[in-house]
Amino acid sequence: MREKNLRPRPHAGDRVLWIRFSAFGDVLQAAASAHRFKMKYPDVSLTFLTKQGYASILEVQPYIDGLLFWDIKKKPLDFFRLVREIRGMGFKWLFSMHRGTAAALVSLSSGIPLRYGYNSGMQFCYRTTHLEYLDSLGVDFKNRGVPSIFTSREDRDEARSMLARLPDKRLFAVIGASKPQKFWPVRHWIEFLSRLVPEGWGVILNGHGDEEAATAREIEDALQSEAVLNLVGRMSFSLNAAVAQAATVAVGNDTGPLHLAALAGTPTLGFFGVTDAYGMNFRMPWFRDVKVTCPDAGCRNYDCPKDCLADISPDRALSAFREFVSTI
Repeated sequence: MREKNLRPRPHAGDRVLWIRFSAFGDVLQAAASAHRFKMKYPDVSLTFLTKQGYASILEVQPYIDGLLFWDIKKKPLDFFRLVREIRGMGFKWLFSMHRGTAAALVSLSSGIPLRYGYNSGMQFCYRTTHLEYLDSLGVDFKNRGVPSIFTSREDRDEARSMLARLPDKRLFAVIGASKPQKFWPVRHWIEFLSRLVPEGWGVILNGHGDEEAATAREIEDALQSEAVLNLVGRMSFSLNAAVAQAATVAVGNDTGPLHLAALAGTPTLGFFGVTDAYGMNFRMPWFRDVKVTCPDAGCRNYDCPKDCLADISPDRALSAFREFVSTI
C-alpha cells in the first residue's frame, strides 16, 4: 500500500499548497525547501500558506506563485474562510512543513487529494510524511548549496542607501534570540565588536522587539562609534534580507535573521549550543559554526538552567571569525 501512495508525480500545471505558519527561521527554511521542489518541478504552481507577517519576504521569492494567510492565534475562526478558499483553488498537492495541529486540520479539510506531512497524533491526515515522499521524488529538499532567499531591486537600493556611511567591511550582527539558551551574552558582543571596529569593520545591529532594542542600545552605548548602525525594529523582513546580502559576513545566534542571512547567500558564522547547526538546516558551503563545549550540546532542552552560549568566549569567537573571513 505504501508503494502505491508514493507513485504519483507532479505534472506541469499542477497546483501545490506548501504550508509553514511559524516561526521566522522555520518559514524561511520551508521556503528554501519549496525552492528545491520548484527546481525539480518548475512548471507547477506553488502557493505558500503562512502568517500575514511573513508576506514581505515570501512575496518576492520567484519560486512562490501565490500566498495564502491564516493567523491562527489572532483569528482562529478564519479557518473556515481559509478552507473554503483552498477548496475553490483546485490544488492537487499539499506539502506541510508544519507539524502542528493547525496544519493537519487544514490538510484534512482541504479536499486536496495528495497530501503529505507529519503530525504525531494526526498522521491519518496525510498519505505519508513529506520527508518520505519528497525523498521518493528525488527532491533533495534539505540541500542548501545555492541561495534560496532572494531580494527585490527596490530593497537592495534602499539597503545600499542605509549602509552608505559604513566602512566597506560590514558585519551583520544577529544579536537576538527566541530563547534565553540561544542568546550570546551582551558583554561578549561588546568585547567581540570592540576589537573589530578599530580594525575597520562596520557593524549592523539587527533584530525586532523590545529586548533586542535594549541589547542594541547597550552595545551602541558601549562602543560609541559611527561605525555601528542600529537597525533594530527599522526593517521589514524583505529589507532585512537585502541588508544581510550587502554585508560582508553575518555573525550571531541561532535565530531567524541568521537563517535569513545564510539562506540569502551571505557568508555566515553561527553560535550554537542548545541546537545543532546541521539539524537546523544550516547546510551551506558558506556557513561555519562555533559550538559550545557542553557534552549535551544540541540537546534542545530549553529548560536547562545553564547560560549555554556564554561558554563561547569573545576570544574564541574572534579566532573563528578571523579564520572564517580569511576564506571568504
